[in-house]
Amino acid sequence: MRRSRYFSRARHHADAETLSKLARRMSESGSRIEDRIWERRLVELINDRLSRGFDEVIDAALDDLATNHAGAYDDLADLAESCAESGAVEIEGKRYEGLLIALPVLAWSRYKLPSGPLPSAVVDNAAVQIGAHLAARGARCAVADTFYSIDQLPESLGEVRDVAESLFDAATRGQPLKVDQKSLREPILMLADSRYLLAAVVVPEGTPVYHWQETGVDPDSKSTAEQAFSEQLTSVLAPVMTGCRYRVLAPNAFHAALRFGDRELRAFSLDAAVSYLKLTYELLPTSLQATIAPYENKRDRPATELRIGISRADDDDAVIEGVVWPLLGDDEEQATEEVEAAIKRMGIHKIVTHAHRFPLEYCDDCGAPMFPNPSGHSVHTEPMEDEGDRPASPLH
Repeated sequence: MRRSRYFSRARHHADAETLSKLARRMSESGSRIEDRIWERRLVELINDRLSRGFDEVIDAALDDLATNHAGAYDDLADLAESCAESGAVEIEGKRYEGLLIALPVLAWSRYKLPSGPLPSAVVDNAAVQIGAHLAARGARCAVADTFYSIDQLPESLGEVRDVAESLFDAATRGQPLKVDQKSLREPILMLADSRYLLAAVVVPEGTPVYHWQETGVDPDSKSTAEQAFSEQLTSVLAPVMTGCRYRVLAPNAFHAALRFGDRELRAFSLDAAVSYLKLTYELLPTSLQATIAPYENKRDRPATELRIGISRADDDDAVIEGVVWPLLGDDEEQATEEVEAAIKRMGIHKIVTHAHRFPLEYCDDCGAPMFPNPSGHSVHTEPMEDEGDRPASPLH
């Protein structure tokens, strides 16, 4: 439960202004010594506001910097995310540090993707694998007993801090975190999507978090350790991934893992859509066409994402499957070229690319995104006709 809070609007504005000023000065710093001074002041203020539940102060400062101070925005965003996903922990009078990590999994299925509560054996085994392959010697680990969809993860900085602190507490007690399933929203049904395990690693203050950071350990062993962990977690998750094709990605701190998962999901989803149509409806890539279009949230703003509608090559109206390709800071023109190249690699050669932008629309009934068709309209995906004997596909 979020903390109760009371604050004055004047103080709210003053704090946001102070954060903006400090971030601008830090972005102009010319030395690490100066960096550390600004960083320390920013971290103190950010942690204070997060601990009191005033995370909208940080959001206000970021909004102020977003348009004209890109460097300062990045510096403040990095520090705010770091403060939200990490924190000090005291155990038996000694100071420890905790880090919230996320373990991304990409999956697709003709059926509903799993989410929600995990069997205790899966949770316990995941914690064992974190300790064996990732965490430094002597680290305390805890895993939440939930397989999160992206819609169910904490969104605000304050929510991330709350989940992190709960997992840190679980790690100090040597127990998994029990999540109230009623507090989680129902995930949107998608053909391909990401799923996440959340975990915490708690170590003595100032000591390594990961095994490859330890003295005497080759830093380049990181890739080997991550590969071994991914292979083990793939086996651990097998009982809950029945009927799914899935890939375990490298774990990382919460926000970095989410960004990596979002980026990797793009091509994975496109491949899943083409594979699904081939396996379920025997539609070869050569019998399909793809339509690419940019979607924007507001006029005169950069496009937020590209959306790809997949149709029969002889039907310019119906979209039978769709894929969202978030831009994630990428240049729109370069991203479009990347999408076109990916589609061609999958064997689809008929591609329509719309130059005009579409509004960022979703279905009013189910919340799923709308996709472009070759005729230039944004439409709902439609199930195949005359395919009653085929396995039921996801709604979108």
